[in-house]
Amino acid sequence: MVATPWNAKFETVLRQSLPGLGTDAVPAADLPMEAYGLDSIALMGMVGALESAFGVSLAGQLTVPVRSLTAGHLWGIVSTAMNPVWDQGRAPAAGAPGFSTASWAVA
Repeated sequence: MVATPWNAKFETVLRQSLPGLGTDAVPAADLPMEAYGLDSIALMGMVGALESAFGVSLAGQLTVPVRSLTAGHLWGIVSTAMNPVWDQGRAPAAGAPGFSTASWAVA
C-alpha cells in the first residue's frame, strides 16, 4: 500500500473528480492530475467539492496551470486553507506540513 500525504476525505473527492483514476489506483502525489483526465472545467467542480467537504475557501489560491497541477499541490492548498499560517502570525513548526512559496494553481 502506497502512503499518501492527504486524508481519506481528500482522496474521496479526488476519486469522484478524476475519471481516469480507476477504482483501485492510488493517485500519485507528484503526477499532474491531467493524466487522470482533469481539465479546467473538472477542476472547478473539484474545487467546489473540496470547499464543501473541508469548509474552506480556495478562492484566489489556485495559481498553477491545470496541466501541471498535482494532487500533492492541491492537498497543500487545501491543508493550508484549513490551517492558515498567515492567520496565526507565525511560521509553521519545523517538520510540520506547510506550503511552498512557489506558484500554486490556475485553471
